Amino acid sequence: MLHKLRRSGQVGVGLLLASSVAAVALATGFMDPLSLLITVGGAIGVTGATYSRARLVSAGRQVAAALEGETNPQDVITALKRLARLHRTGGVPALERAGAAEADPLVRRGIELALECHDEEELADVLFAEARRTAAEGEAARQVLVTLGKLFPAFGLIGTLIGLVLLFRHLVDPSLTTIGPGLGIAVLTTLYGAVFANVVVLPLATKLHAHLGRQSLRSQMIIDGILLVYRREYPTRIERLLGAYVGATASEGRRRVAQLAQRAA
Repeated sequence: MLHKLRRSGQVGVGLLLASSVAAVALATGFMDPLSLLITVGGAIGVTGATYSRARLVSAGRQVAAALEGETNPQDVITALKRLARLHRTGGVPALERAGAAEADPLVRRGIELALECHDEEELADVLFAEARRTAAEGEAARQVLVTLGKLFPAFGLIGTLIGLVLLFRHLVDPSLTTIGPGLGIAVLTTLYGAVFANVVVLPLATKLHAHLGRQSLRSQMIIDGILLVYRREYPTRIERLLGAYVGATASEGRRRVAQLAQRAA
């Protein structure tokens, strides 16, 4: 667990900090079940009512993938070179066997489509459609996190208002026992909303956004590689053409995907 947190960089530090805050809050008496129910329960409940179960499950998978290590693009180039060599020497049967054994799901899916499509234009259209669908799923997952990031402070404010209402009701006969619970809810719900939004959810959304950019770049590289394999290009040419993707930034990936969408439109 700690190894994954270290690999996730700032997000891992944020998750560790949030866990530390929760532990300190529990030890010092800052943990209030009613305030947690209002802030966390309310935000999660509204998110669950807003999005479908499939969307929420997909968001969980996308976040888990963003927290894992990124695949080295050089490994993808090596796999595509090997597939191109087999396609040139062994033909379609050799390509089919090697493609089915590929560990990378995107490469494996691309080879399946290359064997099913009748020509290169049809293959390109299908690959572009797959890339658009994957990008749309990733953006939908990011929107779930953005919604949570907005709802936590909102329910923190709602809890503050609830606490103030409870406090005002006991101002006629003020005492620590009567105004204390309302004041505690008013303060703690704001604290919980701020911590969960700014320490956990929004850093995760930022991490996911960067991951989606890198995945878009990787998808574009695989599409170009599959088309080159389909044309029976030389492995050395594939390595030379796809080498431009190695070291490219996530912003370049998003720009390339925008170009990809225009080409597929």
